[in-house]
Amino acid sequence: MSSGAVEFLGKSPKQEKLLNHDGHVVPSMGGLARQVSFGPSRLGVRTTVDEPLSASQAIEVLQAGNRRFVQGDVKAGGLGPDMRRALASHGQRPVATVIGCADSRCPVEQLFDARPGDLFVLRNAGNTCTHAEGSMVGSVEYSVAILETKMILVLGHTGCGAIMGATKLFLNLRNRHSPAAARSTLLGLLDALVPVAEQACVELGGGSTEEIAAHAVKVNVWRTINFLLSYSLIIREKVASGEVELQGAVYNMNSGAVEFLGKSPKQEKLLNHDGHVVPSMGGLARQDGTGQDIKCPQMKEDIWEGFTR
Repeated sequence: MSSGAVEFLGKSPKQEKLLNHDGHVVPSMGGLARQVSFGPSRLGVRTTVDEPLSASQAIEVLQAGNRRFVQGDVKAGGLGPDMRRALASHGQRPVATVIGCADSRCPVEQLFDARPGDLFVLRNAGNTCTHAEGSMVGSVEYSVAILETKMILVLGHTGCGAIMGATKLFLNLRNRHSPAAARSTLLGLLDALVPVAEQACVELGGGSTEEIAAHAVKVNVWRTINFLLSYSLIIREKVASGEVELQGAVYNMNSGAVEFLGKSPKQEKLLNHDGHVVPSMGGLARQDGTGQDIKCPQMKEDIWEGFTR
């Protein structure tokens, strides 16, 4: 300003490096195709105008989100009016499907630093599936067949009350102490988890109630994954084709970190098993009028029509 002269600096020293970088381009002003904290989105939130993320991309996004959560550097924030309207008008394209526990201390979206539209979340006590025909299995099938998520993550957590209750019930039954509680739906849930505690006890070769319950958390994650592979034809076919991955994880309530366990040790055996698969929701592998099986692509159109009528 003193001399009136303009000093011309030339090109940025980083221009060549930036032009050769094949990463995602982020236009200014929150515009089209910008990179948000939970995967690329054209409208600032994940909607059907976005392409589905691959399983490997999804797991990277989940890992990065949990790192931010652990470090206290969360980016999710809230949604402005434009983002809410985008979700309402353009539907959902979540990055992944997560089966988590109903425990209030384990809010799935927060521990992955996610916002509305980022994750398709299913929660119940013990993050478990115990019936082939039920809302959990049917909802997972909906997420992969209609919403096109490529990653299904079964998420257990340390200090799980349902697993501890099932472990105590198992030990009482083993010691021939009948439970005093009246028959209830809750007791039915714990009954269904008793085999998990029993398997954990066998794998450990015994132990205290706390030790068995802690190991049973991981056993239960594998059990839920194996159940989905055994009793959902849609999930099984998509995993076998490589289109979808089914992995396990455990959230540590003390550290905030999620331990990603990968695929079930029994996945290959279950996919190669030619035994009978029980499809959920009363027949997603049903037959048409000619007696031929209706495969997933046709079923997808069938289901979508039912949801949009």
